[in-house]
Amino acid sequence: MKETGEWYKVSESVEAIPFNEKKIALVEVAGKKICVINTAAGLKACTNRCPHAGGNLSEGFIDNKGNIVCCVHYYKFNLNTGRDALNEGYFLKTYPVKTTEEGVFVRV
Repeated sequence: MKETGEWYKVSESVEAIPFNEKKIALVEVAGKKICVINTAAGLKACTNRCPHAGGNLSEGFIDNKGNIVCCVHYYKFNLNTGRDALNEGYFLKTYPVKTTEEGVFVRV
């Protein structure tokens, strides 16, 4: 996860984030398209573009292990590390997320 950068507010609250039925929301932060994912382990964020084939991860889904799965070739990525589940060398850019009384923020 990226350790430097600025925090950007993406929502007033978790409840106000426009999650789809797969618990993924697409937001724009600092000119970047970012997925915010509501997982059992809390909110996660990653780039929308799949590093394997360029698919939109916001159109994918979360598997039973908490990986985000691309809708193009079903490549899976760990939302904590960004690594692909098959260890083929693909790396998904992930971003820190925090929730405060002021809202939900992503560091880009």
